[in-house]
Amino acid sequence: MNQDTPRTPYEELVWQLGRLPGGAEAAIPDFFGRLLAGPIQTDDSGETWPLHGGGQLNLASGILSVRVSDSAGEATPITPLPPALLHEAGKAGISPLLLGLLALATGDLEGDRKLKGLLPQVDGAAKDLMLMTVCRLCG
Repeated sequence: MNQDTPRTPYEELVWQLGRLPGGAEAAIPDFFGRLLAGPIQTDDSGETWPLHGGGQLNLASGILSVRVSDSAGEATPITPLPPALLHEAGKAGISPLLLGLLALATGDLEGDRKLKGLLPQVDGAAKDLMLMTVCRLCG
């Protein structure tokens, strides 16, 4: 894509992630690493981030959801991730859950209040990531 070609909102987020020190690969350990209770699990059904305290972030069938404890309770849906977001994440080889959290933080998706109510530390980390990407563009 040449520099004059306008980017879609999700292409812009991917581009911003790429401008972070260490690129998009550094975003998860740098911003969310202290919240993760173990390695991120991926399979054909989606992606799961195990969190300290027993909670989980899940992405399955394009729906970002939260399970706030290890109990047998149902996951609480936060927001569906648009196919265009999933496509851009796949094209860039980055976590669609990461891109979804960044899109929530920037206001491109609804559901940030629900995420903040259930997992305020994850919401805060996503907003820190958003501020870092925006500030790098401004500087």
